[in-house]
Amino acid sequence: ATHLVAQVETDPERAGTWTWDVLWADLAEQWDGVLLGVMFDSAFRLITLQSRELARISDRFVLVDICMPMDGVLKKGRTEVGPVNMPISNETLAVIDECIHGLPKIHDVSFIGALYPYRVELLDQVRAHGANVAVNPHRVDVATDFESSRTAQPTYLDYMTGIAQSRMTINFSESSAGLVQQLKTRILEAACVGTLVLTDDVDRTSRFWDESEYGFFASPQELPSVVERLLADPVALDAAALRGRARARLINVSSFWGGIDSGLAARKLRGITTL
Repeated sequence: ATHLVAQVETDPERAGTWTWDVLWADLAEQWDGVLLGVMFDSAFRLITLQSRELARISDRFVLVDICMPMDGVLKKGRTEVGPVNMPISNETLAVIDECIHGLPKIHDVSFIGALYPYRVELLDQVRAHGANVAVNPHRVDVATDFESSRTAQPTYLDYMTGIAQSRMTINFSESSAGLVQQLKTRILEAACVGTLVLTDDVDRTSRFWDESEYGFFASPQELPSVVERLLADPVALDAAALRGRARARLINVSSFWGGIDSGLAARKLRGITTL
């Protein structure tokens, strides 16, 4: 083996524990390969400190961050990988396509996620501008607050079907750690099924999609008017969604593995075969 890809934010068998430093210290002495540590929540300081410890043990640790750039964070002047889109395999897309084939777009806008009070208020404002808004359309129950939106989660195919039946879907990019914008996997997921993403991130989605392939709102207060403007021109809306879909299906695998290969080359480490 030349590379080990692992989600290293927590131990695989026991949530809440972290012993990757022990494993990596032992492995790095006996093996000349590269540990590619995948991260989702580097915005949390403890997780970054853990990554920094793995980087201290060996320069053959490379952070692969799904959500945010981490160059120079673990070691001054050292590049890492990311943000990169979490890959969606062509085989997975084939299953999704079969599931959603022939389904109509029945919602103007969808929102999938936790219903914090400010989000409930904001979605009501979007409705007041004439939009048909579906909240967590992948669920059979009706979620109205934070607690109900986080329980009894449906399957991944249910989730993708809910997104696919929406013309647009809303993405809030800020990490729950606060004040950090992240590249969310929902951007790729929604675009892959021809749903136009409305996002507030400044320098995440634009790394992979052209500005004509998604919608942007600079603040929550701006979102209702953005939705209203897009709905006023359904032909342009559908065209933008199709452009976003085409882009997503070009990068659904290559963004992740290609990003890793580029990062390894920048570090002068052994590359992998891009899938």
